[in-house]
Amino acid sequence: MKLAGKNQAWERHQKHIPTIDEEGGKLWGCFRSCFLQSAAPYTEGIGYKILKNDLGMELREAPGHTSCGAIGYHGDVSNLETQMVVAARNFSVAHHELGVDNLFSFCVTSFANYTEMIKLWEEEPEWREYTEKTLKETTGREFWIPHVSGGRPSVVHASDVFFANREKLAAKAKYSLKGVKAVDHIGCHYGKIFPGECLGGAEFPQVLVGLLEAFGAEIVDYPERRHCCGMGFRQCAFPENRDYTASSVYKKLKSLKEAHPDCHLILTNCPGCTVFLDAEQGTIKEVLEEEFNVSILDYAQLTGLLLGYDPFKDCGLNAKVVPIEPLLDKIGIPYDKSKTAEERRRPF
Repeated sequence: MKLAGKNQAWERHQKHIPTIDEEGGKLWGCFRSCFLQSAAPYTEGIGYKILKNDLGMELREAPGHTSCGAIGYHGDVSNLETQMVVAARNFSVAHHELGVDNLFSFCVTSFANYTEMIKLWEEEPEWREYTEKTLKETTGREFWIPHVSGGRPSVVHASDVFFANREKLAAKAKYSLKGVKAVDHIGCHYGKIFPGECLGGAEFPQVLVGLLEAFGAEIVDYPERRHCCGMGFRQCAFPENRDYTASSVYKKLKSLKEAHPDCHLILTNCPGCTVFLDAEQGTIKEVLEEEFNVSILDYAQLTGLLLGYDPFKDCGLNAKVVPIEPLLDKIGIPYDKSKTAEERRRPF
């Protein structure tokens, strides 16, 4: 597709995220991710540090906040009515107890789930009436809908907040991605369910590319760039289905290797993609004896690295299957080479 066409697609898929220079842009309510906290807690940890320490944000989190329930919803364990009331309760807690108007989630599935509920309330008034009535009857709470993006009913994802403040973050960076080839991998639940809520749309999203470009990376393209990581709640959770996840990762990374054998960095914004694009490389190496050695980092980990946070203690790179040291060497980030790789992965 010609550049003019990409620009047109980009212009059709815009949303506004308050920056720290705008009114209200320093006060956020945040929803944690149940999957991240169980499988990759380092992402939220470094994300918190960057948003609070480097951007000066105040992040408020309610002790009574619950999981969004989307894993159960997509797995046919819970129903739509339950999802709407759970979402409404979390919104009410954030606004009425914490006093926040701007909300983001660390999980793209939560982002998509909350977006779906908001759109249903807007487009089908009977669902809003049901939710408002049930919320009041069951919890005594008042119904409230966030209006984060451009004053319209919406929530945003944490990677949106990083994107909106990317120039501020790049200005504080101690290291650069100049000379490093990289590519984005957008979580399906960020870009494909509601493309209009994805910066740039599903085909040409900019939320991660913009961050990579701000840090100086060279962006590459390859045929399977938008192919799903294959996680799927029904794939990774059941051993008999797990070969689907591994085969999806293999298809993506094989395509990348053939197109750009010197690209060893994929940036993600989805908890599942971050875990499985990395972990299944270990499966592929063991089963097929084929190595790709592509480092899989999410937006917070990469930003933390470039801001000078410790790769292992702060950014959680001790939990990676693919050795991170070659990428650190490429960027010029120091680490203790007197220790063995195993010792570096026990930083606490």
